Amino acid sequence: MLQTMKNSSSIMRLLMLGAGVVVIIAGLKMFADVVSPAIMAGFLALLCVPLYQWLQRKGLGSGLALLVMILLLLGIFVGLAWLVVSSFSVLLQTLPEYTANMQAEIATIADKVSGVLDAEQVQSVGNGAVSLLADIAKRALGTAVSLVVVALIVIVLLVFIIAESSKYPARLKRGLGETNELLPKVNDFRDSLINYFVARIKVNTITGIGVLIMLSIAGVDYALLWAVLAIFMSFIPYFGLVIAAIPAVVLAFAQFGLPMAVAISLGYLIINQIIEQVVAPKIIADDISLSPALTFFALFFWGWVFSFLGVLLAAPLTVLTVMILQSYPDTRWLAVLVIADDKQEKEKESEG
Repeated sequence: MLQTMKNSSSIMRLLMLGAGVVVIIAGLKMFADVVSPAIMAGFLALLCVPLYQWLQRKGLGSGLALLVMILLLLGIFVGLAWLVVSSFSVLLQTLPEYTANMQAEIATIADKVSGVLDAEQVQSVGNGAVSLLADIAKRALGTAVSLVVVALIVIVLLVFIIAESSKYPARLKRGLGETNELLPKVNDFRDSLINYFVARIKVNTITGIGVLIMLSIAGVDYALLWAVLAIFMSFIPYFGLVIAAIPAVVLAFAQFGLPMAVAISLGYLIINQIIEQVVAPKIIADDISLSPALTFFALFFWGWVFSFLGVLLAAPLTVLTVMILQSYPDTRWLAVLVIADDKQEKEKESEG
């Protein structure tokens, strides 16, 4: 009888937890335009606050340290905004030339495969794809400007978070209580997320350098823009670099034809495999490595909740979720299912 009551209580807790999760997700989806920039600012604060505190330890007052942080953030923002907007502006001006090159290349391919496939149909499909890509490129500048505006909002929020960062520990203690067991967990989450972000930035920077070198050697236009895109999109493990490769491959096709596009595709594939299979496991801690299946699901789920920002936030949000699951005995088994913990499995096999 007692066991039955315990089982019923466990089921009720799970049902209530599930209902709470559904309500939270619905709320996040409803207010995504407000919540997603705030979450992005919160994650960036994890990286910026230690630098802000380091400046204060070096003798700068809080006001001067904050001014240095603002100038640094504005410098990064202006540089990236100029790179994106100016590159897309020039790209739109030369778009007719790229379009004509792609159509000529498609006509050549259609002639070569005419003995196997219907040449007219191949050319029609190819020209339709070129028109679609041209429309996407024309809309890209508007999308880029929108992202610049969102980035500016994130920076403003980030500045306010940095300015009040010294007050948050005391507020947590007052709110939760000096002896609350959540306090050390919050600190652990913060430290683990900082370690994850720093490690991921190192990995992404190596990825971006590899892409920049490859595209520069190949002579693909706007190599720096595509390298920066690779750095940001590589926050999505396994799949981000594949997405970032699309514009560079299309441009390589427009400039040099199909052989170069295939070569650039293979180059991205090789870089992706080396980074994710060799470099990333050595830099990113094993206890927060995500399985490919979970990463794939997280990409679509957080993208559905927060749109484009959700795609960028998918990995850190999922890492945070896994850390929370790991910290409680009742949910630790869920974390075990989704962590790519190959190292521990190999150690167990060797012991056996």
